[in-house]
Amino acid sequence: MVSSKGNKIIFSVLILLLFFSKICAASDTLYFVGDILISKGASYKYNLRFAIDSKNQLTGYSLTDAGGPNETKTKISGTFDSLKNTISFEEKDILRSKVDLIKNDLCFVRATLRFKKNKLVETLSGKFIGIQPGKSSSCADGEIKLINSKKAKAILSTNKANQPLQSASKENKEQAKPQPADIIKVSDDKGKELPFTGTYIKFTIWDNGIVDDDIITIMINNKYILKNYTLDSTVKIIETVLTDNEVDTVKVIALNEGTVPPNTALIKIESKYEQYPIEVRAKLNEVRRIYLRKKKLP
Repeated sequence: MVSSKGNKIIFSVLILLLFFSKICAASDTLYFVGDILISKGASYKYNLRFAIDSKNQLTGYSLTDAGGPNETKTKISGTFDSLKNTISFEEKDILRSKVDLIKNDLCFVRATLRFKKNKLVETLSGKFIGIQPGKSSSCADGEIKLINSKKAKAILSTNKANQPLQSASKENKEQAKPQPADIIKVSDDKGKELPFTGTYIKFTIWDNGIVDDDIITIMINNKYILKNYTLDSTVKIIETVLTDNEVDTVKVIALNEGTVPPNTALIKIESKYEQYPIEVRAKLNEVRRIYLRKKKLP
């Protein structure tokens, strides 16, 4: 005989199993984004991309400090515990890193994260320790907090798409993202010409599809404003000033195609008077051009 409390526990486990099996069958991967918070006070963006097989074995990779000076992609492996609603994993091998690994000691994350789900979000969170290869002592510890990237995008997209232009302060970096119907497509060599007022320009940049390590470079009139940047589900904001030219040329260069081709980026270009949400799609080393033709001030 099982109590009503026991029935609730069994039902929750079944729901969780159905959730993981449904997503794994649909895309073979789960993608969570968020932060790794180190006890000494530092914090970095931290992403997990992984798959769970029929034996509850977990494989994938972690991405630390995406787009930052310490960006590091590391292979992970572990297990999924369907009774405790947890995943346990550890980082194994460095796949790529901006850090000089000869001068810096490695500190691999080992963690057990609990899965939680409500009507709005799906999260993974828990404690971690860092272990140096070949040693048993800890080199770091802290907490990991992640959210399912698809759910995060859905929440962000419910914000208003046409806010008044604001400064790129810390408070407005998670600003509104445009709906698909509003988006201008730039996916071939023809490019796109757009009317533009004034010389002040603001870019808001993020990955519009599956976050899969797409890397881009952006130039204005052949001068870099963003170089070798790995796109993420969180926005990157750049403000700059155009020339007095009749037409200014924005070039977006695809430096890879990520794990899910092609390279896809969403770039919202703004002046005081205009907002243009633009989806840029390109293959490796292809260049997409956006021509900003000056208008007279109102």
